[in-house]
Amino acid sequence: MRKRILWLVVSTLMALSLVMAACAPAAPPTTTPPTTTPPTTTPPTTTPSTTTPPTPERPQQAPVTPSADVPKYGGTITEAITTDPLYFDGFKNKTGGGALVSMVYEQYMGGDWLRGPAGGGKNNLAAGGQSQEDNYGPQLAESWTMPQLGVWKLNIRKGVRWQNPNTEAGRVMAGREMTAADIVSSLRRMLQPDAGWITVSQPTVRAASSVNQTGPWEITILTPVDYLTSFTWIIQGAGYNRVYPVDVVARYGDLSNWRNAIGTGPYFLTDFIPGSQLVFARNPNYWGTDPVGPGKGNQLPYPDAYRQVIVPDLSTRQAAMRTGKLDFLNAFTKDDYKKMLAGSPEMQSVSILSGSAGLWAFAMNITKKDKPFSDLRVRQAMMYATDFNAWKNDYYGGDAEIDVWPVNKQAVEMYTPLSEMPQAVQDLYKYNPDKAKQLLKEAGYPNGIKLSVISPTAAERVDEISVFASMWAKVGIQLTIDVKETAVYNNINTARSQEDLVYRFIYGTFPQQLYFSPQRGPSTNNPSYVNDPAGSIPEIEALWPAVNDNSLVNMPKAYEEYKKIKPIMLAGAYYIVRPTPYTYNMWWPWLKSYYGTGTGGVYGKYAWIDKDLKKSMGY
Repeated sequence: MRKRILWLVVSTLMALSLVMAACAPAAPPTTTPPTTTPPTTTPPTTTPSTTTPPTPERPQQAPVTPSADVPKYGGTITEAITTDPLYFDGFKNKTGGGALVSMVYEQYMGGDWLRGPAGGGKNNLAAGGQSQEDNYGPQLAESWTMPQLGVWKLNIRKGVRWQNPNTEAGRVMAGREMTAADIVSSLRRMLQPDAGWITVSQPTVRAASSVNQTGPWEITILTPVDYLTSFTWIIQGAGYNRVYPVDVVARYGDLSNWRNAIGTGPYFLTDFIPGSQLVFARNPNYWGTDPVGPGKGNQLPYPDAYRQVIVPDLSTRQAAMRTGKLDFLNAFTKDDYKKMLAGSPEMQSVSILSGSAGLWAFAMNITKKDKPFSDLRVRQAMMYATDFNAWKNDYYGGDAEIDVWPVNKQAVEMYTPLSEMPQAVQDLYKYNPDKAKQLLKEAGYPNGIKLSVISPTAAERVDEISVFASMWAKVGIQLTIDVKETAVYNNINTARSQEDLVYRFIYGTFPQQLYFSPQRGPSTNNPSYVNDPAGSIPEIEALWPAVNDNSLVNMPKAYEEYKKIKPIMLAGAYYIVRPTPYTYNMWWPWLKSYYGTGTGGVYGKYAWIDKDLKKSMGY
């Protein structure tokens, strides 16, 4: 179990230099820039070492069935968040998170509720969209067409009104109807050179894009650069590009004051107490209706209020969930899930492999010729030195998956099992320290190498790095853990400026993968500089046209072409990816139409509280 590996880590770390300082770099490698063709090597003379035998693949959880309950109005949904919002204005948001989401502000399109359990779809939605089509759901744009690549015509929904709370900002908008001109003005603001997360993450796409009103209820957006990337970041919105009230911006300069938060969403913000809570009230003039099931046609949302309590401490959040003060809580570990279920067996749950929150890996700048990992043999040695089965079985008790990159098995259309990869690729996931030592010797490091890894402050992440360090030390790879405070760590990730290694989250979800975000060009989501500049790794670049040209045009073909990238990425060992544990989203049975999705996002407007059931359960 987890304690077993951690004890091995503790005993090993007594001999390691895991201090908060950088190590002197080893002698530069003698090999040429990275290639994805494994070098010819002499087989080891000893039998490969093994620790924990592999376990059978965990079966997929059966889809959640649609609810037959008739929705009821009233009540309050309460969830816990860990920090105050970083931003109330997406224009100011250059960190990729923290702004108010679709409770207040909405996108043109987003997650399609009908592709989830409520509509009888195959996706449980709890792990987010797993195919391109999952994000075609109409919001403020009721439909769209792409008459040619990079040209988007959006038909704007009529009858959508701005929220009308009793505030100065509310009186500015006065509940008037949202227009196509509002959307054009909002998007132009978000395309300014200093605006939002797209400035950091996709500056080329931002600079090339433009928008105009081309009809009373039609806008046309031009995205001449990387149209698929543009779909995610501009047309669909990528969570940052929402429609903001430009009249309020004109009056106050920006939306940084929470009292100026006025959108078109199902709830509007009525109170914010820093460090305590945010309170939202039902928008009585919301345009949306329930699209399916017993409540079909009902105006949304159902609850009277929505409340976010700010609780940084995990044990406190779990205690609040256990006592019914929260309606749901997501991302339970297996052990915590079992404890919660033991005390409250009536709770509902769904398990997921998170491709958007649980994918942690070592990244490195493979283009630095003076660094060891510019040599493929060193990167492959790091793979052979990692006991992936021990990670899965001992650290996660078997409740994890090793085969999670570039996408995991929840992305059905894009996934090919590791068992179908070439044997040389499969071998990289078999613990073989002798092969690792041999490769290091061939690369010019017979006495091993010393590396520094940038780490976030979270104790869990430091523990995970320590597990890797104990494994790698056995082949002569010594790690120094360099913990950085949050702002510094985030800046390093954004700039991809790590000196040696960085331990960080990487994307394993469909949009970033389809537009080659971790595998092509200067994206902040490409921390290992794979195929950067584009074309520097020809066999990856050769796949780009077929995937790009078929995306949004012939999705089955795009998915099939994308599958060809997995053996190349794995053979190149560009990222050393930690196995992903299953996590559990839990909710009380009185929270209906939830399905584990998280109510703060685009799906939250469909959830409702069964007040009678809650009362009968003593809460």
